[in-house]
Amino acid sequence: MKKLFVLLGVFCALCFVACSNFQLAGGDMGVVSLSIGDNLAREIRSAAASLRSATGGSYTLTASIRGEYSDSQTVAVANGNYSGVTFTFEDVPVGKRIILDLTAKADGNYIWYGNSGKHMVVSGINNLNVAVGRVSGVLLWNNSSVKIAPYGKYEAGSSLFNASPSSIAWCFDNAGNIYWYVGEENAAYRSDIQSSDSTYQKNSEYYSPPFYAFTHDATTDILYGIGDGGSVKYWSGTESNSKEIMDSDGRSLSAGERSLGFAVHDNIAYIVGEVGENDDGIPQIVIRNYNLGTSSLLKESSMYQLPTSFGTNPSYQMIYHEGALYLLLRRFEINDASNASVDNPVEHYSLGALAKIDPNTLTLDTSFGNGGYLGLSSSPVTFNDRKDSGKTFNVTYHGSTAGNDTFFGPVGFVAVMPKKLVIGDAGFAMSADGADTVSLTKKSRIVTVDLETLAFDATDIDTSYYQSDDKYSSISSKVSGYSYIVIANN
Repeated sequence: MKKLFVLLGVFCALCFVACSNFQLAGGDMGVVSLSIGDNLAREIRSAAASLRSATGGSYTLTASIRGEYSDSQTVAVANGNYSGVTFTFEDVPVGKRIILDLTAKADGNYIWYGNSGKHMVVSGINNLNVAVGRVSGVLLWNNSSVKIAPYGKYEAGSSLFNASPSSIAWCFDNAGNIYWYVGEENAAYRSDIQSSDSTYQKNSEYYSPPFYAFTHDATTDILYGIGDGGSVKYWSGTESNSKEIMDSDGRSLSAGERSLGFAVHDNIAYIVGEVGENDDGIPQIVIRNYNLGTSSLLKESSMYQLPTSFGTNPSYQMIYHEGALYLLLRRFEINDASNASVDNPVEHYSLGALAKIDPNTLTLDTSFGNGGYLGLSSSPVTFNDRKDSGKTFNVTYHGSTAGNDTFFGPVGFVAVMPKKLVIGDAGFAMSADGADTVSLTKKSRIVTVDLETLAFDATDIDTSYYQSDDKYSSISSKVSGYSYIVIANN
């Protein structure tokens, strides 16, 4: 009898464990599912058909879970027939915070991308929806050419302009077309405005005083440029179709102001103007928006001071993207070391940041990044450059040494895709090189900023892109007969 009670006890314990395991498997797990409907399939197929490389090629869809749980599935789709494709991820732990990505590729090239946004897994079926949009090509340039390459395949691509650009301005539309302006060195008032479709062919030329920024209004399909003095024009293909819509006498920018950002959305122009400097020479800015139908000022923000690390003359670019304005700032400055000494240390700058602006209130989003600036290296690194005489002097580097979550020197938004920002980033990293020298290492890369998580995904590219080699000509120098800095060009 005693043995019987023991066996019954063991049996009950086993049943309890089995039931517990059943509850864990059923109650604490969820199923994440995504189905491709007819409308989404039609949009993806249309985008694929517009690419030269997709003609008669292979098509794939990849769904990936990331966040507190990860998994991925890829499906090959015959003839681009995406409709009815379903992704099912079983046994995803309940309570995990995830994002579901959907990527469509044609012949290995990204054509569409989207994600579900943040989602917490619940028990049972989690049917998620993904709004996808076009992934454009990526704009690259160096001292000899300008080209556009497929996203992720930067060694490939088509040449857009085969001469050394003296200046360049560009923007994208929602269909992935790029519009760019390249100023000619020997013709101060001649500029090409060229739009490109999927074949990247030049469409037209336009003669004008140089624009320093372009923007495309996705709601009206109009291209705008802003020129010297703050005048704003729209362009629709030829000189005769252009029109000045805001005066250069202060209607869009006050006298003496410099624009630090320009974007248009839904017939509203947004302009960031530098209105002055503080006692340290740091720019102070205001943000204004205008109704382009009436050429009237709608709102002006309070005055903002840029972070002191940007100095007096930062470069910039601004876009309107998915309901927000994003202002990209850069400072790239290599100072002459010929007069450096113990009492006259040298400072170099290679940094940048991304700011987010609410287009309704014209306020900076201070929760974005660190105090409103994402990717800014805020802590300078000082190296003691030791000399044979026993003396040292400081070399202070304002910038990133690793670049994992900071910029080296962003040059602009070089592609468009949903829920992310694609940014060309170029500059240098500084490090100690032996006992008595400091080295600079060139950095050129494509940085994709995830707007859901604010994470950086960086891919190194050839260091000739986005760089100006003459910026490095003053680096190698002599200080009191001793070598100062050695360049590392890798």
